[in-house]
Amino acid sequence: MTTVRRWTEQDAPDRERLPWWWDATHYAIDIRLFADSDGDGIGDLDGLRNRLGYLELIGIDALWLTGVAMTGVGPNVGDPRQAAAILESFELLTAAAHDCDLRVTLDIGADISDLRQPRAQQELVRTLRFWTDRGVDGFRLALSRRGGITGEHAPNGLDLETSRAIRAALADESDRLIGSLVEEQQSSRGVWDVDFNRSLAETEFEAGSIRETISKELTACREFGTRPGWIVSGRSTPRQVTRYGGGALGRARAQAMSLVLLALPGVVCVDSGEELGLPEVVEDDNRAGELLGARVPMPWEGEKPPYGFSDSPTSCLPVPEDWWQLTVEAQLESAESTLSLYRQELELKRAARAGSGAEEGIDAEGLFDEDTVEWYGAPSGCLAFRRGVGGVICALNTSENQVPLPPGEPLLSSAPLVDGQLPPNSAAWLSAN
Repeated sequence: MTTVRRWTEQDAPDRERLPWWWDATHYAIDIRLFADSDGDGIGDLDGLRNRLGYLELIGIDALWLTGVAMTGVGPNVGDPRQAAAILESFELLTAAAHDCDLRVTLDIGADISDLRQPRAQQELVRTLRFWTDRGVDGFRLALSRRGGITGEHAPNGLDLETSRAIRAALADESDRLIGSLVEEQQSSRGVWDVDFNRSLAETEFEAGSIRETISKELTACREFGTRPGWIVSGRSTPRQVTRYGGGALGRARAQAMSLVLLALPGVVCVDSGEELGLPEVVEDDNRAGELLGARVPMPWEGEKPPYGFSDSPTSCLPVPEDWWQLTVEAQLESAESTLSLYRQELELKRAARAGSGAEEGIDAEGLFDEDTVEWYGAPSGCLAFRRGVGGVICALNTSENQVPLPPGEPLLSSAPLVDGQLPPNSAAWLSAN
């Protein structure tokens, strides 16, 4: 019998006993596009390990890795010597991440149809244990349908019995995060620790729609006794900057949504590059292989591509010539950058968790403790909510006009606040104290 962790509006969590992932901010990384250590133009595990200092700097809690070989969502490896080298690099990465107080979660691919068979379930459990032995702290099951089966008879996620069987076999791994990407009406909701849901990634920048999406997911998670996992972009959905209109408008809206996202209870997933406000890159039919899509290598520093991603002058995918202002280096030097905003948000959340102030004059204690979301009345095109009693207040303005802020002391905003007004396409955090 599987015990399901339940959380309700009435039950305030005991913060001292919560699992590490309860309110963790995950940073999703496609290994191949993050950092190249050997000059072949393709990102690798050692390249990521060399950049862990950056992840410490921005204040995330865990790495969420995809594209790792031998996981079912990365390249296959037939040469045992190559496999051994990859595993050695992986173990070095997890050890270094743990030294930086960062957890490591991993995408594991599995076929839904196969997992209905006990032998396949046992193989999945063995796979998960293989990776936990190498330092992995949690997993997201990336479930697929064999042969691209679609239609009314296609399995919509794992059935409840199969999910429970897998979860029960991992009962002694209760401190490990095990989540799955869920769709509406998926029958196994409530078995896994976290329901990763991309509904916000498919919601327009309109306050009423955003509120409806958030309310629906929070209600479902309460009903099923699982933790919400918020995803606002990924390989299957456009980056926020592009989806919200592109250019300065799209970037302003994406910055505003970061404040909404990080104010919500649950696990938050930030796609690498979102903290830089990167846009989509138009697809090119000549881009081949597994890296098709609108993601390109991470821009780190310098004024010319590939911006420190690789020592090679060319990378696996071309990086735009005009991204020099979007590099990590450039944004660290600007207090008004998207990166600076993310750092301030995550610093405040970490300070709240530690029961201290993020900076002089700000008391962060208790801002993010409670799991309830209390909605305020708000002008048309706006939303506002508070985390529990006395928690952080988040206000979002998706309209074309400035609106009055809710009562409270401003803590952080995505645009300058003047005379107590929240500008269009912006958001703010306030303290009720």
